[in-house]
Amino acid sequence: MTIPSADKESLPPSMRDRLPYLLYRAAAASTTMVDAALRAIQLTARQVGILTLVVESHPMTQRQLGSTIGVDRTTMVALLDDLEAKGLIERRRHSSDRRAFLIHPTAPGIEAQAAAIKVLDERAQVFLQPLSESQRSQLADLLRRLEPRLR
Repeated sequence: MTIPSADKESLPPSMRDRLPYLLYRAAAASTTMVDAALRAIQLTARQVGILTLVVESHPMTQRQLGSTIGVDRTTMVALLDDLEAKGLIERRRHSSDRRAFLIHPTAPGIEAQAAAIKVLDERAQVFLQPLSESQRSQLADLLRRLEPRLR
């Protein structure tokens, strides 16, 4: 898959030379690439984020999941409904808050998350191919520094 590049001649300097725009383009291109690859296992990047949180961290409420990955309540319900319909997660009553449900991965959900991580890693290699290993490491470090601002 070819990642679309912005033609330097077609973009004004206010776009091609601004870091926020470049970050936006990189994120959009990366997400498009990943979502296309994940279609083969019937998942989206957001769903993989949910599965990863409940597999690798601990069961969370819908509200906690939405807050952590930056998804509104309505969208979160739809994402969870789809994951539940696929048998990848289950909702269980919260032991101390009867109004809330904790989201737990199922055995197939754990397997799907592992398969999805492989897809993500493969796509990252393709997307980041123009960068050396040192540059990839530096980019990851810089983005991790910005991560607290993304919440």
